[in-house]
Amino acid sequence: MTTCKKAIYMFDFWFQESRAIARYYATKYADQGTDLLGKTLEKRAIVDQWVEVENNYFYAVALPLVINIVFKPMFGEPIDVALVEELKVKFDKVLDVYENRLATNRYLGGDEFTLADLTHMPGMRYIMNETSLSGLVTSRENLNRWWNEISARPAWKKLMELAAY
Repeated sequence: MTTCKKAIYMFDFWFQESRAIARYYATKYADQGTDLLGKTLEKRAIVDQWVEVENNYFYAVALPLVINIVFKPMFGEPIDVALVEELKVKFDKVLDVYENRLATNRYLGGDEFTLADLTHMPGMRYIMNETSLSGLVTSRENLNRWWNEISARPAWKKLMELAAY
């Protein structure tokens, strides 16, 4: 668990951790709109697995890359070039796993867009639009197809418009 401040007050409790918040809302509103959790226990397990992969492998490498490439320069801090090069090698290997998964699945959780895909979108947006690393994605046919498809979703486009991206 992180040491971040409480994020959302809901009913009688404080709620933190973005993936837990996303799971809460996906469960609460499962009967409205897209089923983000999976319709069966097996599908839900696959969705949960890829949410964990995102947190422990994708995000674990993408976040320090984005911090070094995007945010440190914004604040006049030096980029740790050696760390960036090391992380690029790790990220390349992580993306190979995604390419393999997406070679046989339309989305990470299977045939339908789920929370597994959704949790990747903020980090992928930075990788694709704010860094020089987009080639790591576009060079992978299935990963690139997946990103193009999920980032073309109307709700994502609206969010990016509202956020002025």
